[in-house]
Order: sequence, then C-alpha cells, then structure tokens
Amino acid sequence: MSTLYRITALPMGETRVPAAEVYWMTQLHGWVPLTFWAFVIEGGGRRALLNTGFPAGAAFQRLHDHWTAWARSATGEEGHVPVVRPEQRIIPALRARGIDPASITDVFVTPLTAYATGGLDQFPGARLHLARRGWIDFHAPDPAVPQLPRDIVFPPDVLRHLVMEAAGRISLLPDETSEPLPGLRAWFCGAHHRSSLCFVVPTAAGRVALTDAIFCYRNFEERIPLGLSESLEEHHHLYARLARECDLVLPLYDPALAQRHPSLVIG
Repeated sequence: MSTLYRITALPMGETRVPAAEVYWMTQLHGWVPLTFWAFVIEGGGRRALLNTGFPAGAAFQRLHDHWTAWARSATGEEGHVPVVRPEQRIIPALRARGIDPASITDVFVTPLTAYATGGLDQFPGARLHLARRGWIDFHAPDPAVPQLPRDIVFPPDVLRHLVMEAAGRISLLPDETSEPLPGLRAWFCGAHHRSSLCFVVPTAAGRVALTDAIFCYRNFEERIPLGLSESLEEHHHLYARLARECDLVLPLYDPALAQRHPSLVIG
C-alpha cells in the first residue's frame, strides 16, 4: 500500500507586498497581504518539515531593512514589513502543535531565501533537502545575472551551520523528478527563483502540491504568473503540469489557506 501523508500548516509570519509583486501585469497598484506558511508532512514513519520560517535577531532586522527599503523605492510608500510573533518562530510553532522538534526527520526548503531558511540550524538530526540548482547558483552565481544579497538567501549563522556541522546531512535535489520520501515527488520548477521546487504529496485528500512559485490561490486558479518571476515560461509549464497531476494546490503565502482549511490540517 502506498504511503499517505498528513499535512499541517504552521503560520510563520505576515507582511503586505505590492500587488505587482504577486500578479504579473494584472494588478499593478495596491497591496496584497501574505502569510508565510511552513508545513509538517507526516506519514510512513517520517515527519518532514517544509520551510523553517524567519531568522531572529540581526538577520531578521537585515531582511526587514532590505524589504522595506525596496518597497519604499519601488512604490514611494511604506510597506513590506515582516511581522513575526514569538509563537510563530518555528520551534514554538511546532511545540504548540504537540510536535517535538527533535522528531523532525527531514527538512525541505523552497526557495533559498531567509524567510524559509531562517531556522535550518534548529534541526541537528534531520536530513536537509535543498535544490541542487539553487545551491550551485548560490555558491557559483552567474556574474551576468543579478543576485539577492547573500545574507538574504542564508542568514550568516545558518550558512555557517550548513557548510560546517550539517554538510554531511545535506541532500541536493535534482532538476528532474525525484522521490526523497516514499511516494513524495519533488522537482525543480523555477519560475520564482533558481532554487524553487515543487513537491507533490499523496494524502487522503488527494495529491497535494506545495511550491513557492505560487504565492496565492488566484495565481494558480487564474493562471497568473508572479510579478516576481524569473521565467514566465516556467510558470505556465508549472501550472499546466499541476493541472494534470494534482488534486489540490496549497500556496505558500496565501492567508486564505486558513479559511479553506480551518483546522490547518490537510489529509
């Protein structure tokens, strides 16, 4: 019998972003609220975590300053302020759901950006699954392509942990479809970042897709690429594949997830 998983969503923080960041050439003015979700994926004797939330301390302030300065320069307005309550840090959030952080066997990350990588150093017993393309792109970037500041991708303490203590626990996921856990499929989808992955999780509710290349339900339901898109073509190919292969899409940043799934449990 194939493995079925249960997915639990954990809110990691909120912000509001310019609408043009979310909806390509569709909504150019105004602001869109976002909630950053992490997901616990349990089944077959494994307990995996997708994304680890924001960093704390100076690394959080650095991300705050980077986002708000960009929003001010792009819109002339104040916004894009990350708001993270203490209970939304990854360790308290897990414990509030009765999950011992030490029981996490696997951590998946998409994309490689500080709001997803911020807690990667909190799981010393877990296998860490990252996009091979994104890892290489970070360490050997194309000099012709603009890059995010390195500390906005990995907070310095997290990066040190990855290349020192955790180096032997890193699993680099290939571009093509792989199965890092039984029945759970992953592939490079791009579109948003060179580190963007798509995961398809078999559950009792059907095949559930999780990817940072879809911010909000409207992106997928109306086939609107992200405004923050590195490839429109990759967006449209992703939407077509998910329509063929999945039963449910969970956007990584839509506050409406809490209305569509009030228990925050899927499957």
